[in-house]
Amino acid sequence: SQLEERFEIRKHILDDVQSKSLERDGVEVGKNTRLLQLRLRESEHLAEKLSQTVSDLTTVLYLKEAELQYWQSRVSHYRQEALTLAKGSNTLKATLSEFEFTTECQSKELAALREEQKELKEVLAQAWREKEELLQRWMEEKREEADRLNKYNDTQEK
Repeated sequence: SQLEERFEIRKHILDDVQSKSLERDGVEVGKNTRLLQLRLRESEHLAEKLSQTVSDLTTVLYLKEAELQYWQSRVSHYRQEALTLAKGSNTLKATLSEFEFTTECQSKELAALREEQKELKEVLAQAWREKEELLQRWMEEKREEADRLNKYNDTQEK
């Protein structure tokens, strides 16, 4: 932009000099023509520099646009990947919740079964005790009956 301003100023000066030189005598016109040619070459040189600068900046602009597209593509890719991971995370959380619920239900069921097992062991132990008592009473009754029968047989033999 600074080069463009200098180019415009020199162009304006050249226009002024040309208009003034035409008004003067022929001698000064030769000097002015040479001066104008030098200034024209300088202006052309500046124009070339400006053109090259514009070309360079255009190239840089295209590179930056390509780079921007690349980074936008990467952002899009990572955004999609993040969404996929979030969905996977939500699925895993739901599965974990189900497993936790199942574990809790099974823990409660296990506790109930252990309580039932404890009660059944107590009932079994009580049944064994009653069996032993009944067996003892039956054996006692059989012994008494055998004693009575032996006494009766003894009395019959005499």
